[in-house]
Amino acid sequence: MNKELARIIGVTAFRSSADMGHLVTLLKEHCSEEERKLYGIAIATAIATIQIEVLSKIFAEFPELQTDFDRQIKEYGRPF
Repeated sequence: MNKELARIIGVTAFRSSADMGHLVTLLKEHCSEEERKLYGIAIATAIATIQIEVLSKIFAEFPELQTDFDRQIKEYGRPF
């Protein structure tokens, strides 16, 4: 994989994780405690899987992308 493709995949993975994280708020507002726990665990598992199986592998191959991501997140709230 080249660096440009890795960046595209990384940004998409990050955004997918962030979007899934926003679902937790919806669960808290609109679901029972039992449903919140059930789906909350599933959402957390999906986010962790994206982090472990996609982002960590990209950052291991292209450490400079992690530096770029960290800087962009700090400055803009997300990578571009």
